[in-house]
Amino acid sequence: MLLSFMVMSGSHSEKSASPTLTVYTDGASRGNPGLAAYGFIFVRNNEIIFEEARTIGTATNNTAEYYAILSALKKATEFASESILVYSDSELVIKQINNQYRITKPHLAQLRAELALLEKNFTDLHFRNVPRENIFIRRCDELCNRALDRETEV
Repeated sequence: MLLSFMVMSGSHSEKSASPTLTVYTDGASRGNPGLAAYGFIFVRNNEIIFEEARTIGTATNNTAEYYAILSALKKATEFASESILVYSDSELVIKQINNQYRITKPHLAQLRAELALLEKNFTDLHFRNVPRENIFIRRCDELCNRALDRETEV
């Protein structure tokens, strides 16, 4: 069963002072593979304007990282933005997306192909790696853990 929870502040359909939508993502797996979840947040002008997390069943942490980015970009189409900058603490996934690392796992290659289709919806889209200590990445990690905790309580 998929669980999700979202928190929003303000109107996301209006243009804001910053044309850039900054996205932070994280994926987690308890067992790797094990029960997995993703979380992402949207930030504008250094404020969180949207957040979401979901469990995705049994998966690896890398699969959960891809799900986080895919889900964030699907949601980002609802937000008025000229530019999108996606941050993740997964060096592997970011380097695969940026064609710096080869993808050897078929299931990750399939997720990368799905991401390539989504990328066509955006004119200015960039992916960057950040340390897991980043305050917004830590928030995404908290969201993942809350989703996983809720799933195990059911």
